[in-house]
Amino acid sequence: MSRKLIFCLTFMLICGLNLGNANVEVGFLYLGDNGPFTKPALEFAKETFRTTQLAKKDLNSATLKKYAVVWWHEGDTDPGDLSNAEIDAFLDYAESGGAILLTGGAVRYVTTMGLENEPPRQFPPVLNDGSNVGIIVLQETLDLGLVEGLENVDGKAPQVGDWVQVNSTGYPRIADYFDKKAKNIITLAHAWERETNYADRIGAFGYWEAGDGKVFNMNWRLPNYHANNKSIDQLEKVTENIINWLASESEFADVSSHGKLPVVWGNLKNQR
Repeated sequence: MSRKLIFCLTFMLICGLNLGNANVEVGFLYLGDNGPFTKPALEFAKETFRTTQLAKKDLNSATLKKYAVVWWHEGDTDPGDLSNAEIDAFLDYAESGGAILLTGGAVRYVTTMGLENEPPRQFPPVLNDGSNVGIIVLQETLDLGLVEGLENVDGKAPQVGDWVQVNSTGYPRIADYFDKKAKNIITLAHAWERETNYADRIGAFGYWEAGDGKVFNMNWRLPNYHANNKSIDQLEKVTENIINWLASESEFADVSSHGKLPVVWGNLKNQR
């Protein structure tokens, strides 16, 4: 390793130039109502990351590429169809190496993007149904650090096969792929409800490849950021882990602002 590279790495460590939460640029989008299932997700994003709230006018390639991760959450209402140009903007961002997280009703647009052929089921939000739900840990879940800092239902660090609860009751607006209708998703965790193991029947936790990028789906009953979710700490932590992983995979992770050295970082990134 050259003396110049060692100096640059040392400088970056001293200055804290890393992709920790505070340095992850997130563009948060909702197009429907900012109701009780959407507003707390936006508040969490702003508290945890360097988050900018996006609007419909921001759905263009140039704007989306400013963010390491674009998180689109529709918890309350369906905003309707997007134009071809807006869908193309998402696809260009993803295929160019971007990372999209879809939660709530937003996952229905995966079909419009052409990543799945079948349309998903859709349901309006339900405040309280008394049904606790969560994910079943796979080896991939552990390998990617997606359950780091969470507890299984026995209060222990999750291992392969363990059940991890992220929602205690109710659910946001749902769009999901049931009975293995999600043909192209790469599953990173299975799902459970009460005592039922859904194995690989629900495409609720995983991602689609789109060119050089990823479109991640955490859906079904899982992403309930409503105040009545007693497992909100677990949900927020798994969301944080997902976004951090997606940012680490994104070609648009911000490494140029807040005193960073864009030329040096670009050189280092090219050596990966």
